Amino acid sequence: MKREIYEVYANIVDANGSYSALSGYPKTFDSKNYGNDLDKTRQRAYGEWHSALAAMAKVDTRQVQLAGIIRVSDGMQIALERMGVLAELPDPEAEE
Repeated sequence: MKREIYEVYANIVDANGSYSALSGYPKTFDSKNYGNDLDKTRQRAYGEWHSALAAMAKVDTRQVQLAGIIRVSDGMQIALERMGVLAELPDPEAEE
């Protein structure tokens, strides 16, 4: 029986280049936990991915925000998708 696992992550990079994960991430969705229903697993994972993007939109917009989903099928990574926002950081020379 085919098995798919999705890992949803959400990272924020501040202006200093420091990474931090959005609280509660990463999250894993494994089809074995959804009665081997691949469609249900996929829908839950992609729904979570969009939730991560929405949550990051509420975070300080002067940061780089990335959300990704890794899809693994039968033990092999078959997809990596990323979405995010590259915020406009203030011009340091304009502050002088």
